[in-house]
Amino acid sequence: MLKPTQVYVPVSAGAQSVSRPDSDRSFFGDSAEAAMRLLEQAGTLERLGAVSLACRIREFIHERSNRRRYVDVASSYLRRKRPPLAKRYDIVLVGAGMHAAGFLLTLRSTHPNLSVLVVERSSTICSTFARLGDSLVLNSPTFSSVGLNSNIMPGHFVQLSDFDELAERPFPTAKHLYELATMAMFHADADIAFDFEVKDVIPLDDGYQVLSNDHAVRGNSVVVANGLSEPATRPFALGRGNERIILGDDFISTRFAGGALDDRIRDQRVAVVGAGDTANCVIEYLLPMVYPHQHYGFPEEAPLLPRSVVWIGQQATDVKEFFFRNKQRYCHSGGVIEFFWDGDTPFDLSEDVWQRARARIECIADKLVSVMPHGGALKLSAGSRCLEIDLLIDCTGRSNPLSARLREQESEFVHGDIVLHGGQWDEVLEHFVSRPRTLNQRRLACKLRGERVFFVGSACPLDELIDDTEARNGSFMYQEQRTSLTNSKWSLEHTLPRTVALAQRFDEFATH
Repeated sequence: MLKPTQVYVPVSAGAQSVSRPDSDRSFFGDSAEAAMRLLEQAGTLERLGAVSLACRIREFIHERSNRRRYVDVASSYLRRKRPPLAKRYDIVLVGAGMHAAGFLLTLRSTHPNLSVLVVERSSTICSTFARLGDSLVLNSPTFSSVGLNSNIMPGHFVQLSDFDELAERPFPTAKHLYELATMAMFHADADIAFDFEVKDVIPLDDGYQVLSNDHAVRGNSVVVANGLSEPATRPFALGRGNERIILGDDFISTRFAGGALDDRIRDQRVAVVGAGDTANCVIEYLLPMVYPHQHYGFPEEAPLLPRSVVWIGQQATDVKEFFFRNKQRYCHSGGVIEFFWDGDTPFDLSEDVWQRARARIECIADKLVSVMPHGGALKLSAGSRCLEIDLLIDCTGRSNPLSARLREQESEFVHGDIVLHGGQWDEVLEHFVSRPRTLNQRRLACKLRGERVFFVGSACPLDELIDDTEARNGSFMYQEQRTSLTNSKWSLEHTLPRTVALAQRFDEFATH
């Protein structure tokens, strides 16, 4: 194992000013050997000489083809480890996404003697983001040349701004978060039990038993970091097996993977149900006529358009109103993008484009009431409307049944100081600047009262965890008064620093 040092250097010029180690830290563990073997095979060790392993890795993964190789090696290494499930761990960490990576990475640095087992229901790290790939563009920007970045992995020597295509591109995709989370887990030398879907957490006299269908593991404490987990229960009674119903996430991930959805879209009558981020992204794919569509992964010269789209649950009267009322909060063509725009890219679409969009899409504010098979199609009821469609894309959201079930017990919030690493509105300069800021005694996580069971990130009730003085929750009326780089409570800018703060003082919280 490489010997740890405690040397820190500033981040690269223009990048978000978040402290990160630039040395061989103790949390590397045996994963350092796997990393060095890859660098040796690539012929970079000799060229970089005595530079630390952290610097060598950052140099190597800057290029996307190298980063893909590195992430593949990291994934294979973690899958091969096969941790001993009979061992009693200090912490069982449920989930292997961004929050789990941030928690484990911090714990390795602050409490290196604590043993942690990560249990993950899928066969990959950050499984939702891994599936969505480049098809899902994040609302929160990473723009290293001007020092704005709300997608921080505190304490890690690699940040998204170290990726070549993100040096000048404002918005990362789901793929980039998957790559970052995988590297963080790898560098933390994580013990992960894949294909372990937690069914229940049972209190024992001296700890907890975490159960799946096939295994049981024990831990002194449990941290639930499994995000939104799975699609929400449908508000209409029709089985998931119906071939004319597809989940929004599945639709987006199929576009990323190059799946054969073309015939199911071309000249079909499509209904999109829901008005959240997933529905907005689905609409971008169904109607590739809105700037900057090329960031969404398939800039075809002749896009395959549906015959018609009915958007159920969208409050805007038409797609033009949606664009100008809602797209600004996404930053792709409004919000902070105005600081990066080159002035040449056409921003205003012609009225002819909007007329064609209006002719193809109808927005219905009412909720979906029912769905019934009707011959070779589906019959929908929304408010007073009855519609016949060929394909329904369900974007009604995701839920976390494990978290919800456990939190039926009495729960409370854990409080502490957090450091937000994103940008902040500067009243003097009148634009966002990179400025970490400390918030005192804020809610960090949810906790079962009297127990050592914690919930972090999206496993928490975020509307209660984060107040509106921190994040305006996407409300357009607050655009000019924002105090953070992103105004959504779901942004990593607001959630991940809390998880890191919990990990920093975990021994203290776990004993209370």
